[in-house]
Amino acid sequence: MKKRLAPAVIPLTLVLCFMPFTPALPGQDLSFHDVGARAAGLGGAFTARADDATAIFYNPAGLAFLDGLRIQTSLTFSTRALSAVWPETGEAFRSSPRELHGNFFLSWQPVRGLSFGLGYYSPENFDSGWPYAWPGEQVSTAAKYKVRTLRPVIAVEPLRGLAIGAALDLVAAHLWWDHLLPFEMASYPIPDDTAVTSRHELTGHGLGFSGGVLWKAVPWLQVGARYRQSIVVGLSGKNTFQPFAESWYTSVPGPYGGATPLTNVLNRFYVTQDVRGETAIPREIAFGIAVRPARRLSLNLDVQWDRWSDLGRWEYRSVNAGGDLSPEFSEDYRDFYGIAPDYGIQGLDLAAGDTKQIKAGLEYGLGRWFAVRAGFSRLEGSVATAGRTPIYPDPGLSVYSCGAGYEGPMFSIWDEDKNVGRLVFDVYVRYATAGDGSASALPGYELVYRADRWAAGVAVGYVF
Repeated sequence: MKKRLAPAVIPLTLVLCFMPFTPALPGQDLSFHDVGARAAGLGGAFTARADDATAIFYNPAGLAFLDGLRIQTSLTFSTRALSAVWPETGEAFRSSPRELHGNFFLSWQPVRGLSFGLGYYSPENFDSGWPYAWPGEQVSTAAKYKVRTLRPVIAVEPLRGLAIGAALDLVAAHLWWDHLLPFEMASYPIPDDTAVTSRHELTGHGLGFSGGVLWKAVPWLQVGARYRQSIVVGLSGKNTFQPFAESWYTSVPGPYGGATPLTNVLNRFYVTQDVRGETAIPREIAFGIAVRPARRLSLNLDVQWDRWSDLGRWEYRSVNAGGDLSPEFSEDYRDFYGIAPDYGIQGLDLAAGDTKQIKAGLEYGLGRWFAVRAGFSRLEGSVATAGRTPIYPDPGLSVYSCGAGYEGPMFSIWDEDKNVGRLVFDVYVRYATAGDGSASALPGYELVYRADRWAAGVAVGYVF
């Protein structure tokens, strides 16, 4: 008897076919990486699929359908290439740090319909490092932001085919930021440009809630949804300063007569500060559908909303802001040089807004245990063109991915006929490309950004 295609296949297939020809949207660079290799091969469309241990992240409810004890770990390597072109001269400046991210997931189903899970992963991260003497050095020479999440999960199946999951998010955020502060003295102009490197390093922790629901409506159709609460993270750390080496060879008059190295003045003026700031993990809502029109073929589609406006400002304040930043730079020094410490607040507005994402993927089974995957995603930008800055320009990205996987028996090395469990092995490759965009929010920094991303990952798991 000829098999009849599921009714939902037609619109979903049309979406998958026409998405590559739609215009590119800006990409959310903070959440570029997927934490699961199987999901990454599907373009991140995994909310309604959630059929391995990474369901802890993509949809906690999916754990209720996973049997046994499962351990899974993954590793991702990527290059985050970004170039900024100065329109006046055509000169290009490049940032291309290499990144390595690891994730770990554990799930256990003691009885049918009840599962527990624990995940440790990095859902948001960003890294940039610019060359010496580039035009945006007073805004950023390097910026790095990384969030690690520990998520315990419980999932139940109260009704046949319907599961719900709940989770706690224990978040740790770590931020680094380097930029240059120009230094001038009103009373004694310095013949050469002088600056110091201002370096921030802050950490913070937060706690939030996440949840999900997954419904296996019929054998060929699954629908799912997930929610993550916005988590405000208070940051604290140090702001340190490093004068340029050239300042050792420049002398200036001293307030008590004679001459003194400029470095001595800088070390009095710039003093290590305890600083505070705030960031937020955005609220996230995602809906997904997974359709299996044929025994070996599955189609997946996700729509996701992220409240990136929660991110707020990239701004860090000294605990002494509004007070005396440097007692060593006394009134005698201030009167003599005509300056006073004024670096208690550093930063700017990221101008991040709320976004939506569309992700689609397909999988085709090659026999009983092997599968190949392909995916495509468009990530609406959190920063409009007019709001882009050298810290976080967030250029437009269109993301293409492919992958393959194996999930099947693993036999004893002593007894080839003895099945000791199931091995899970997935690999993927992703490529993202971006259109040009100018950053016009800051006068003097109207740079044109171009970007591309390569990422490759592998995941290995075992089911006892």
